[in-house]
Amino acid sequence: MRNSYREEGDYAVHISTRCRYAIKALVRLALSYGGPPVQSRDIAVFGAIPAKYLEQVMHDLRQGGLVTSTRGKNGGYVLALPPDAISFAQVREIVDGPFVDPERMPGAGQADALVEPVWRDVRQAVREVLAGATIGAAAERAQSTPTYAI
Repeated sequence: MRNSYREEGDYAVHISTRCRYAIKALVRLALSYGGPPVQSRDIAVFGAIPAKYLEQVMHDLRQGGLVTSTRGKNGGYVLALPPDAISFAQVREIVDGPFVDPERMPGAGQADALVEPVWRDVRQAVREVLAGATIGAAAERAQSTPTYAI
């Protein structure tokens, strides 16, 4: 039976929906980097992000210094930094907070103590992958991936 606390290992690689939406939004902005501001509806359509959720995500990204916004008819969002200067780890930290190694669960026994080093290594590997992945690289993949319309 699963309890409300994420079972061992599950938390090692969890990336929230909010973080996934933030990354999609930033990739959309990276695809227009250097151009005019991108309107919210274009970002929402690109990332299949609900509009209300997008408002919250963009607020976090503005507060975190990754995007700027302009009001008005030709307003929208632009990246505040070059796409290659924004790592997935930065986005995750802005949106979800810093990575924190969980404390051992109460009543954790010897088996937990034996496998915890593996979960710690998994968490470290995830941190390293996210630190090396950039919004710019994701945008380059998006530009080189064919899309199909039916």
